[in-house]
Amino acid sequence: MDKFDVIKLLSDETRFSIFKTLLDFDRLCVSEIENLLGIKQANTSKHLRKLKDFDVVESVREKNTIFYNVKDQFLTDNEELIRYLLV
Repeated sequence: MDKFDVIKLLSDETRFSIFKTLLDFDRLCVSEIENLLGIKQANTSKHLRKLKDFDVVESVREKNTIFYNVKDQFLTDNEELIRYLLV
C-alpha cells in the first residue's frame, strides 16, 4: 500500500479514531472500541474489517473474544506518515 492509499484509508474520521485508539491501547476487542468511541458495534466492525483488509490491523482470537491491534509491519512501513497524521 502506498502513502496515498494510507491517507485515503485513514481519511475517514471513524477509521482514524479507531486507528488512534488502537495505538493508545495496544489491543482492544470490538466492544471496548465501541465503548471508548461511542460507535455502534456494526459500524465498528465494518471499519475494523476495512483496516484489516488493508493490512493495517490484525486480529487474534482468545477463547470467544477477538482482539485487534495495529500491525507492527504497518507501523514500520509508514512511521513518518503516521507521525505526521498524529500531529
